[in-house]
Amino acid sequence: MRLAKSKLTRQYCKDVTVSQSNYFRMAVLLFAGIQLAGCSGEAEPAAGGGGKPSPEAVPVQLETVRTADLDRTAEVVGTLYGDEEVVISAKVSGRVASIDADVGDRVPGGAVLAQIDPTDYQLEVSRQENALSEALAKLGLAELPPANFNISTISTVQRARAQAANAKAKFERAQKLFEQTPPLMSEQDYADMQTAYEVAVRDHEVAKLEAQSLLAAALSRKSELDAAKQRLADTRAVPPAVKEGRKFAVASRAVSTGEFVQTGTSLFRVVLDDVIKFRGALPERFASQVRPGQTVTLRIAGLDGPAVGTIARVSPSIDLATRTFQIEATFDNADQRLRPGAFARGTITVGQDKGVPIVPRHAVVSFAGLDKIYTAQDGEAVENVVTLGPVIEGGKWIAVPQGLKDTKEVIVEGLAKLARGVPIEVQPLTQPTTAPASRPAIEPDVQPGEANNE
Repeated sequence: MRLAKSKLTRQYCKDVTVSQSNYFRMAVLLFAGIQLAGCSGEAEPAAGGGGKPSPEAVPVQLETVRTADLDRTAEVVGTLYGDEEVVISAKVSGRVASIDADVGDRVPGGAVLAQIDPTDYQLEVSRQENALSEALAKLGLAELPPANFNISTISTVQRARAQAANAKAKFERAQKLFEQTPPLMSEQDYADMQTAYEVAVRDHEVAKLEAQSLLAAALSRKSELDAAKQRLADTRAVPPAVKEGRKFAVASRAVSTGEFVQTGTSLFRVVLDDVIKFRGALPERFASQVRPGQTVTLRIAGLDGPAVGTIARVSPSIDLATRTFQIEATFDNADQRLRPGAFARGTITVGQDKGVPIVPRHAVVSFAGLDKIYTAQDGEAVENVVTLGPVIEGGKWIAVPQGLKDTKEVIVEGLAKLARGVPIEVQPLTQPTTAPASRPAIEPDVQPGEANNE
């Protein structure tokens, strides 16, 4: 056992000695290589005087920055609505006898859209007319009297009044006979005459009360007759009355001829579309800038050209959930170009910015969400992060509200090789971009940030 351990110890020491010897040889070789490299570097002169070679200058072209007065706008999206939109429902139940208007028709207020079978309602009107005639006959009248009618003119009341007057005269004669000395009438006869007079007076009062009751019953019959006539009129489905010359457009129909409908069943939906309302929501940052009377320009898919209207209403409150406020703008639609229910994008002119820098659109470089424009300073490219405005003049120029203050020229060619601090060589401009008019036309369909180096 001791012999084995001794052999293992000698072998381990031998291996360590060999390993250390190998490491020593490698270190010597590495040091010799470094020394040789240093000697060769000293023997050869450094190219270009020993400094780093300068990068080649990038040829670029410059174009003058111009200015323009631009309208300051707010973008809004919303929906179109008719001036009035009404759902015509059945006011009475019954079978639909006829349909007199359909989708797309234009009808004035009060025109018949559908007719519910009126037979049962005509019979009810006749029954109420007879009931009224019966009540008037009990009063001896052919028609209802005016509100200031004197019931004393009714025949039953007149008869009771005459009877009371006759009984009074008899009583007065009997009283004279009874008061003579000696009395010319017995006490019993006198008492009978007095009672007859009092009864006649009470009959007169009762006659007046009965006449009042009959008159009230007649008025009640008249009300029931009016209600029956109204139900008969309600068998016609009609839109509400509107100003003369305006017409409703039938937007939808929900029933067919022969169908039985209940009270409240929807029959038609009509819309007054000669005036269109646009309703949309704006961020609260525009609350102090938007007010009634401002111009709104709408862009609608499928519509040739924009529609121009004015703001009519502005909500005084901010929605807590969306932090927006509602506006309503009106548009003349006599030619029916605009359709209720359509989605629209609107631009509201809220002010005007004076002297906004504008540059050729191809001078903008967009990368990683940033818009940049390069300018020249002391023979080097200067990078300017900018905020872009609307594209104008057919997309050739773009407004730059922020980032180019007091800048006279921008680089328009050679942009692909530029970065901050890159040397540049300015060359003459080969083809200047046509300058826009003093008040350029804004292209609203192109959004800021879409300009790229072309």
